[in-house]
Parts: sequence; C-alpha cells; structure tokens
Amino acid sequence: MNPTKPESKSPLNRRNFIRSAAAIGAGALASNAATVRAATNKNSRLRIFQIGTGNIGGMQRKGLKGHPMVEFAGFCDVDETMFSRIEDYHGDPWTVTDYREGFANKSGDFDAVIVDTPDFHHCPMMTTALSHGKHVYGQKPLVHQLSELKTIRDAIAAQPKLFTQMGNQRACTTGRMQAVELLKSNKLGRPVEAHIWTGGMSRGQYFVDPWSPITAGQPVPDTMHWDLWNGPLTEALPYSEDLHPRRWRSYWNTGGGMLADWGCHLIDILYFAYDLPSPEAVQTNTMKPSNDCHSGYNMSTITYPGGDKFARDKFVLHYNDSNIRPSFSSLGLPVSKITSTCTMIVCEEGALLLQPGGEMEIYRKGKLVENEPLAEVAPRNHWKDWADCCLGDVKPLWTQFDIGSRITEPALLATKATRFPAQELQWDGEAYRFRNHEEANKTILSRTYREGFAPPKIG
Repeated sequence: MNPTKPESKSPLNRRNFIRSAAAIGAGALASNAATVRAATNKNSRLRIFQIGTGNIGGMQRKGLKGHPMVEFAGFCDVDETMFSRIEDYHGDPWTVTDYREGFANKSGDFDAVIVDTPDFHHCPMMTTALSHGKHVYGQKPLVHQLSELKTIRDAIAAQPKLFTQMGNQRACTTGRMQAVELLKSNKLGRPVEAHIWTGGMSRGQYFVDPWSPITAGQPVPDTMHWDLWNGPLTEALPYSEDLHPRRWRSYWNTGGGMLADWGCHLIDILYFAYDLPSPEAVQTNTMKPSNDCHSGYNMSTITYPGGDKFARDKFVLHYNDSNIRPSFSSLGLPVSKITSTCTMIVCEEGALLLQPGGEMEIYRKGKLVENEPLAEVAPRNHWKDWADCCLGDVKPLWTQFDIGSRITEPALLATKATRFPAQELQWDGEAYRFRNHEEANKTILSRTYREGFAPPKIG
C-alpha cells in the first residue's frame, strides 16, 4: 500500500490548475508583453522564483549571494521543511508547494526562474517559465527524455530575447576554459577520439546499486506533498528515502543514472572546443538492460561525423561509468595518475586529460608535459554573469540552453541505450528518432505526461 497525502494545501484546486496549464499553452506568448517584467534593464532588480530549494538549490543561492541587484521573490518546494532552511535573502518572498501556483498567481512578481528539481520535472517547469517570458537557470541534464530536446529547443527559439543558463557550473573554471582554448587552437593537433569515464553507481548519498528494485513505500511525512513530487508521472512512485531527497538519480523514470548525471559536466568541453553536431549513432554495452533502476558497468560508444577539423572520418566518444578507463598503452601513453572521473581527448600530436574541476595533464609524444603554455582567460562567474545578462548587462554565458541541449543529447543517448545493450542505435538528430530501431522509438524516446503536468506548447 502506498500512503499518500493531498497534493497541495493551496486554495487553488487541481482542476483549476489544469485549466490554467491549458491557458498557458494556448496564449502565453500573446499576453507576455503586458504582464511580464522580463524586459528588465540595468536599473531594475532581478526578482527570482526558485523551484526546488534544497540540496543543489542552496548552491545557486550561494552563487548569487552578494549580487546587489538580485532578490528572491518566491520559493517552491514540495517538502515544506525546506523553507525553514533557506539562508539569508533580500525582500519578503512568498512560498508555494506547487510551482504552477507561482505562475498562475504570482507571475508578475518575478523576472527569472531557477529550476533545481529532479530531472523528470525539468522540461515541464522550464518550458512553463519560458512560456511566461521568464529568464531561466536550469539544472543539468537539461531534459530527461530525448523528445524533450525538441520541446526545449522550440521554447527557446520562440523566446530569443530571454537568457538561459544550464547548471554545469564547472564549465567556467579557469582550467576548463584554458583547456577549451588549447583544443580550439589545435595546439595538440586535430582531435582523433575522446574517452570519458566516471565513478560507479553504488549505494551512497546520491545513488543506489545498479538494477535495484523500487524501494517499498514508507509513510509520507506530513510536510511532504508527495503527489506533487510525482508530478508528470502517470504511475506514481511510492514515497521512500531512496527517492527523496537525492537517490531519485538512480531510477529510470526520475533520473539518468551515472551517465546522464555526469555527462553535462564532462562532455561539454567537446562542444565548446569543436562545436559538435548531433551524434550519428550510440551503442551502450552492459551486463543486462537497465530496468526500473539504471544499470552499471556501462560502456557507451557515441559516433559523430568527422571532417576536415578531425583526424578521422568519424569522431568517436567512448563514455564509460564504473571507472572503466581505456588502455593507456594502446594510445601510446603512460598510465595516468588520475584515477577518478576524467575527460581524455586524444589528438594527433598529444593528449589532454581534464578533471571536472579543471585540473589537467597534457602529453606530447607520449610524455607528460610539465610546462605547457596555457592561454590567459577572463574570469567568469557562472551565476552572476547570468543575472547580469538578465538585467541588461550582457556578458558571455558558457551554457545557454541552445548548447546545453546539445551537450545533454549524447548523455541521454548513452543512458537510454542501456535498454538495448550491445545494439547500435542510429540516431537522426533532426527527426529526433532512431533510423534503425522502431522498438527503441516506441520505448525510450518520450514519456506520457500526467494531465496538468505536461510541458506547455509554445509557438
């Protein structure tokens, strides 16, 4: 038996919200000009509505702390205990447990939205924000379904004046920016191939063991609005501490396992340096298919078209979890001292090994280089630069949603392909479907959304 609570203590009932969601999809763009404060300038404050306040949500508030023109208008969390844990903020913010209530009743109060929720909520929430003309900061991976790549891209295309930022904050650390410049300039020659590996998915703070069953339901705390946590899921999951607050990452219907969780932090450099197109194919090998839970010991091969700026006709990314590293000897390299999560780009004249925080090893002719000259890069602030852009002081942003969706694409492909181990799935990035596998098209492209929680249609 799965004990549940009423979905919200809000005076607005679910039926009214469904009507509201339908109205958003039909007419939001036409009415934005009169009702939205998104066209802020450098003399006004940026008022933010944050959806999801705990865990990673605190990082965003800390990142924006001290910005003199930023304040939080409101907060949303399905766990009411989170509201008492919010640190200092400016203004007198309101709180809701249903994000739709914030848009339905408070849209004029805020200019921007931060989405810090489990992956399966990302696309509905972010597109709702965009449909209301709000700037958006959204967590990675940007979306949870391959079909949602098109949904989010259509949404940003319909709102070209809005500023977006995906939450891969490591991208603008000094070391990673220097690595991008090193690769873009071909200082190591043209790229040959790339290898990325992460740690393993095992029971701990963020994950359960691979292939674990859904944990049996536990009593829902009085402060938890579990129906709202389930949101777009057509089949509700039972409450447990293995789903909330962090281990939802392990499960197929709510997160992306190790590959999708880390992908945007590790694959991004390839897109910044080489402006990669959509992959052509993906094959993920693992011992048995993922089920309700994601699999482990995954070895994914993602193939891109090559061309003149690459050393081969195809550019191949080998993306593994469970600390499965390549053979360094086969690549003409000594075994690296880096034993944890890493991105390796093998080029014609050397190789770069880059850790998530920007620490790197550079090799030339099979030997470690101690004093490779690195470009000077201007300092960037991942959070405050986004806020400045929203306020009219435009600065470079590393990961707006256009490129963020492209970085998310291979991470999702590697993850979804775990349902078909050792089968090569040929990907059509323009049509958002597989060319050679109808069963994959039927089962791993998209989801059915529960009524009232689907992404609004924009345009």
